Amino acid sequence: MLALARLQAPSEDELPADPARPSPPGTPEGGVRRGAFIVGRDGISWTCSRCEVVNPFDARLCSVCGASFAEVLKEPPPERPERDPGMAALVSLFFPGAGHGYLGLWGQAAARGILSGWVVLVTLFAAAQRVSGSSIIAISYGLAAFALWGVASHDAYREARGEPQAVILKNKHFLHVVLGLLGMLTVIVFAAALGAR
Repeated sequence: MLALARLQAPSEDELPADPARPSPPGTPEGGVRRGAFIVGRDGISWTCSRCEVVNPFDARLCSVCGASFAEVLKEPPPERPERDPGMAALVSLFFPGAGHGYLGLWGQAAARGILSGWVVLVTLFAAAQRVSGSSIIAISYGLAAFALWGVASHDAYREARGEPQAVILKNKHFLHVVLGLLGMLTVIVFAAALGAR
């Protein structure tokens, strides 16, 4: 909506009315192009970001390709420097999240690093204990740590190749994984406490 807020109707002297002041290419006669929008005497229209067809302002979809009006307002994704997929996967094998940091995806790098670090710490702490249920926690969290390590390497490789649809642990699934691990820990501790009685 910021693009719409910045869009102001041109004054009469801004509108090209004579051939001495031609309109930019793709602009209807008597209109002024402002980014993806065209302001003219007949109203406002928008240019499709996919096929460059001019559509009326009240059209929700492009009349040719069906792209939505919202796509015009989207900011283009930031360009990341190209990185070697093999190196991204290898770096992630040393520590989960490091491969995403290598790719410049710092939010994912931090989330994966913290999650994996927490799982490894729970595994080590449970392995050092001599109480009922600690061995089950150590084994289950050890398997989870191993899985998170492999998934982080796989996902860094896929991100480096430009295949985000093939990523296993997407951003929206992090909360589910954390809640699942916490739930598993709660169940094991509760079951061990009941068994100790």
